[in-house]
Amino acid sequence: MNRFSNLLVLASLVVLVFACTNKQDQQYSEIKTLEEEVYSMKMLDKAKGTQLIDAYVEFAKEHPSDTVSGEFLFKAGEIAMNLKMASQALLYYDKVIANYPDYDKVAESLFLKAFIYENQLSDLVNAEKYYKEFIIKYPNHTLRKDADASLKYLGKSPEELIQIFQEKNK
Repeated sequence: MNRFSNLLVLASLVVLVFACTNKQDQQYSEIKTLEEEVYSMKMLDKAKGTQLIDAYVEFAKEHPSDTVSGEFLFKAGEIAMNLKMASQALLYYDKVIANYPDYDKVAESLFLKAFIYENQLSDLVNAEKYYKEFIIKYPNHTLRKDADASLKYLGKSPEELIQIFQEKNK
């Protein structure tokens, strides 16, 4: 009977592992299908975009150690930002920064946090804070010049910006 119990436990484990892998593959496949739909649209549909965000977040929640989870959270942040869902976008970028420090878009996540605070939330204090943090942490990043310019012109009205550029062109 002991041998039978061991075989039963082993069989159960095999079924469990197969079911988990199968579910993960199924989720990944569903995400790819949704991405094709969303990225083929001329204009981002809020319902489809939200559906894709939910799929990304669910995958990352269920499979946090999968290397693609950081990418999915970054993409969720991009879509949320484009849908003007600033708070959600910030949440996803924070998760990328905190949970996937080796992911190659951590720097962009930090920059986009500053961008959202500046342009969607009009929170210039936090925008300045995160632009400065970005510059300190990533001084040689390709977005460094953008961060410098953003800090330089932070809080300036369109009229002030026009005047600055006109004076510069004289």
